[in-house]
Amino acid sequence: MKFNDVSLGILLMLAGGAIWLSAQQFSRLPNQAYGSETMPLALSAVAVILGVFMVGRSLVAGGRWPSVSRAEWTLARGAVAGFVAVIGLILAYIVLADRLGFLPVAVAVIWSLMVVMRVRWWLAGILSFVAALAIQQAFGRLLLVPLPRTEYLQFIW
Repeated sequence: MKFNDVSLGILLMLAGGAIWLSAQQFSRLPNQAYGSETMPLALSAVAVILGVFMVGRSLVAGGRWPSVSRAEWTLARGAVAGFVAVIGLILAYIVLADRLGFLPVAVAVIWSLMVVMRVRWWLAGILSFVAALAIQQAFGRLLLVPLPRTEYLQFIW
């Protein structure tokens, strides 16, 4: 979808309002004039100001009221299906990674993404395994990010 500046400005103002409302529940630091709500409140103010600016500038320049149109890429054959596949694979990773572990799910997701992008299946298999292993080593060992583990592949750790 392609939004014009009026639509994006309205969305920014709504997002700023939602951030402001959610930040009201955050607690303050004892004996301080600021707390955990300080940054979200500042970001909400910036979002609302930017939204007002975008709407005002667009209307002054002769822009139309809110409109949404399809982007050019959505007209290409298989583009929307590929987009839906990417979103579905991300959701599948979120659901399955804790149950099956990072490495098998990452290999399956990367392989599936490559096949959707029309990479040969055997090349996608090799590259997905190498990429998932490299990601696991970089994040798990170097950056010490706790990735979901699996009982079946303990030798990698």
